[in-house]
Amino acid sequence: FAEFGPGDLQDFLAQTVGVSYEAGEKILAEGESGRQMYIILSGKVAVMRKSGKRPVHLMNLGPGESFGEMSLVLPANIGRTASIHALERTAALRLDYDNLARIPDTAAKLYRNLARTLATRLKISTDLVVFQMQHGADIPAVATIGKMPRKKTDY
Repeated sequence: FAEFGPGDLQDFLAQTVGVSYEAGEKILAEGESGRQMYIILSGKVAVMRKSGKRPVHLMNLGPGESFGEMSLVLPANIGRTASIHALERTAALRLDYDNLARIPDTAAKLYRNLARTLATRLKISTDLVVFQMQHGADIPAVATIGKMPRKKTDY
């Protein structure tokens, strides 16, 4: 929350709701609709993404980290890009997209912070793809990422 002053933090917190989840509980499902982001206060969650029908573990997040940020930036008709489930009892703050209109100055600061977070994640992803390509990994063309592979047929 860089750039947040005491008043900004107070305005932000007034727009959030406290939520809690038990270990193993699903918080978000990949593909479902939603316009909320979460900030973890305590506990740990796993971020998962499907590759075909197989789940792939992307990372774990803990206190002070957030998830669901992309839903505040992407259009409403884009579903969640990953699934999140609690690895242990987890408490978080939930912020709904619609509440941001109530705090425009604070929202602008939040979006700058989200841009930094998402840019950092993009850099890490790009670095991983480059590393894999340099070491002979079979990386699909960018146009095919996220699409089901075609079945091979004999001609």
